[in-house]
Amino acid sequence: MDNLFTFHNVQSMCALEETYITSNPIYKQNCLRMADNTDCCRPLSLGNYISLLTGQPSCSNLTESDVTFVRNLIEKCVGFYQNFTLTNNCDKRHSPVGEGYFRGCVEIPKSCQNYNAVYNIIHFVADHSFHRTDQKLRYAVSFLPISFQSMTQRKVDDAVNLYLDIESKAERVGNVEIVAADFGIKDHMFHHYLTKDSHWLAFSGVSIFFVVWIFTGSIFITVMTFLSMFLSLELAYFLYVFVFEITFFPYMNLVTVLLIIAIGADDVFVYTQIWHLAKKERNSGTLEKLVADTLKHATMSMFVTSFTTAGALFANVVSPITSIKCFSIYAGTTVICNLMLMVTWTPAAIVAEEKWCNFCFINSPKFYKKLHTYYRCFFEQMLPKFVLRLRYLWILLFGAIGILSGVIIFHHPRLRLPTSFHFQMFRNDHLMEMYDQELRESFWFEKAVGERRPLLPLTVVWGIENTDTGAKLNPYDKGSVVFDPSFNPSTQRSQIWLRNFCRNIRESGYYKRVTTFEVPNCFIEHFVLYMKQPCSMEEPHCCQKAQFPYPEHIFNHCIEKYIPDAMKDYVYFWDKYTPGLKFVGNKIRALVVQFSSNLSYTYDYQVVDAFYKGMSKFIHEELGNAPEGMKNGWFVSDFKFYGIQKSLAEGLPVSFGISVLVASVVTFFTSLNVLITLYAMVTITFIMLTTTASIVLMNWELNVLESVILTVAVGLSIDFTLHYGVAYRLAPDLDRKNRAYCSLIRVSSVIFMAALTTFLAGLFMVPSVTLVYQKFGIFLMLVITISWLYSTLFFQSLLNIIGPQGGFGQFHWPSLDCCSFATQNHVDRTVYTMSESTMSTSCSGYHYHPSIDTNATEHDFFSERSDSHPGTPHHYRTRPGRSNTRSKSLSMSPDNQSERKLLNGEDKTSQPHDLSTGNSSLEHMGPNICESVIDIHGDADDDDDDNDSDKQSTEV
Repeated sequence: MDNLFTFHNVQSMCALEETYITSNPIYKQNCLRMADNTDCCRPLSLGNYISLLTGQPSCSNLTESDVTFVRNLIEKCVGFYQNFTLTNNCDKRHSPVGEGYFRGCVEIPKSCQNYNAVYNIIHFVADHSFHRTDQKLRYAVSFLPISFQSMTQRKVDDAVNLYLDIESKAERVGNVEIVAADFGIKDHMFHHYLTKDSHWLAFSGVSIFFVVWIFTGSIFITVMTFLSMFLSLELAYFLYVFVFEITFFPYMNLVTVLLIIAIGADDVFVYTQIWHLAKKERNSGTLEKLVADTLKHATMSMFVTSFTTAGALFANVVSPITSIKCFSIYAGTTVICNLMLMVTWTPAAIVAEEKWCNFCFINSPKFYKKLHTYYRCFFEQMLPKFVLRLRYLWILLFGAIGILSGVIIFHHPRLRLPTSFHFQMFRNDHLMEMYDQELRESFWFEKAVGERRPLLPLTVVWGIENTDTGAKLNPYDKGSVVFDPSFNPSTQRSQIWLRNFCRNIRESGYYKRVTTFEVPNCFIEHFVLYMKQPCSMEEPHCCQKAQFPYPEHIFNHCIEKYIPDAMKDYVYFWDKYTPGLKFVGNKIRALVVQFSSNLSYTYDYQVVDAFYKGMSKFIHEELGNAPEGMKNGWFVSDFKFYGIQKSLAEGLPVSFGISVLVASVVTFFTSLNVLITLYAMVTITFIMLTTTASIVLMNWELNVLESVILTVAVGLSIDFTLHYGVAYRLAPDLDRKNRAYCSLIRVSSVIFMAALTTFLAGLFMVPSVTLVYQKFGIFLMLVITISWLYSTLFFQSLLNIIGPQGGFGQFHWPSLDCCSFATQNHVDRTVYTMSESTMSTSCSGYHYHPSIDTNATEHDFFSERSDSHPGTPHHYRTRPGRSNTRSKSLSMSPDNQSERKLLNGEDKTSQPHDLSTGNSSLEHMGPNICESVIDIHGDADDDDDDNDSDKQSTEV
């Protein structure tokens, strides 16, 4: 990096300052002016200090010799600064303390003292590495003579606009550029960017709008879908404010918009896919029947995915941090509201579209048909072959990545708790964040403040109960003080114990004496000295005649006189925060004993945690021996930042555990298979480990937002695995290879579209300046990508190799018709070629694949095929000759005994196929494989006449 302390770079700094800062109209309007009230005061910058020391009118008039002179002067004077003799009051004419004069300045040359300029350059302007390493000045600060102390709304607007002008217009001048800034208006800038970044939310919504439009083929359905998302946000806000009566609405709640856009798009994909497939079936019936049948197939699928996400969100309610609690309630409520609207609003919209407004985005049926041909070719042929042929590679690769991720999280570099008290609001390259996170500690004046960290206090409180009476979900409601009725320091036992307690604290190993006078720290010690004063006619009781411990009436009488006398002692400043006795009227209601500890304030969680636990244990043991009136004391210190760290460290595992438990229960009751549940949990564990390791490698710390992200990741990562697992369980096959192949064909397309929309929702938020938007966008892209890869490649490979076969590990819902009447009512025999709520097509394209059980749905546990599960009760079995969408001559139903024998390996005469590598007749069809895929929007009526004779009834 170039040295800023050169003539050309100083000129560049002066030009940049003049062009983009001091000539700004907002700066001229708010700057501090000179004594004659004409011109603005000059900024305290390197160029202006050089012109001051060399007598130049401004920094634009400097010469190279002027810069060289000041640089040599600093080299001569820097030693006095390093030995602390050169201070900011050596030149008493310009000293901040007026005429005060530091005697150490006597031996310092006058040239080093003039205007205190050398000190100000070293201490305030130059970075701390200047004259300590390679003699190069890397960073220099310019202090603008502008004040926004009285922050009226106009002043706030001026400060925000001035910063925005500088940020947007300032360009590099020579080798000099503005790399950081601190205007003291970070909170105000946050509100500005929060509103400004809303357009990225709009871009995200528009991109997903077009994806949904193309997938559904209807502008009306797409508009209704986004309207239902908006209504779910509004309904959740109504419940949040008026039903739950929560008045605190943290900014983090705004990321719910991203979450609901992604989830809402996924649900509409599920329902519209089923609707289109149902319309293709013969005997589809009226619209009312279509709605009833499609809801039967889709509701449970949407319920399960929404329930897992809402469960992960509601799990954060156990967090002690109010912002996380409020976010979990609002986001979880929004997901539930969206589910309710999806199963009511979306079917109604589709019916309305079918009747009155059938608008289509793509007007070319040929293009639409060709698009779906390639679409199905990829998901039905290419992707299954790619996954299953390389199944051993995927298991080894993703298993190794998952194990390595665990090492990264728990060993090195590890997931860290927050280490900085400066709360980050904007992206890392923002000027204000660059100063706070990177450069603040690079200047001596900032380091001096940071190094003067106070010692943590040892504070013990009696008389006030350690309870929070404020609203649990409103951090601004402080509640009211609750006094302890049993508190009584006046008894003789209490006096003796309290004096011994103060002595024990000094001997505990946590105490450090920092002042000579400790009058208010432990009042009983000073009160005993006060009572040793000589007796007099004016004071016959509160004197040396009284012996410690004092009778209760003497103690109460003398305390009333002791407090006013102690406050007259000017050695110690007394205010409402001073430790000691606290009164309500004339009655003692509370007592605060406070000492300084030997631990300086630190952000190190382990150090503060050890201090807190050790001191709490000591206080607890001491209070165990206290008399009745002193037993209810409690220990406190400056634990604000530690409290956040502790809440995150302890709250995240609980929330995470609840989320995983909900996911496990939902997975089991959805699949009803032990092995599928076990493999799904292994997959989800690896997804979480990989996602968390990615966050660690991006140098994210476990702060409030990251804590929410990791918990929500459980709900988002389970959906894809759950769909694949249930599709595998419902596949109408006995062997694991065919079932894995079938599950890929059924659900991979819709899973990919769901992943795509969620990825786009996150992608468009990455350019946001506000950190909460940017990080949540990165998280969505990360977790969805990792979840799709693990569920499609790793989980499916596991099922293909060691998945359950037949009815192994499979449970069934019990029969409920034991008391049914002999007579049987009419049963609707309309069937669909969909066996799973998110399937893309049937599995009949697979050469060894039996026809799909068209009665089965993804979550319809009551319609298992007896052929797939031999233990299925008799009344669930289907009879031969069931209706299929293809002709009987092409049927590959398990009722065909020759094909059943081939699947079970009983037909010795048939030529075997290489199932171990996922080969099928589709793989031997040559280059025209994709041409055999039938478009799902094609006309199915051409073969109706030929197939009518093949229709047969199905009895339940």
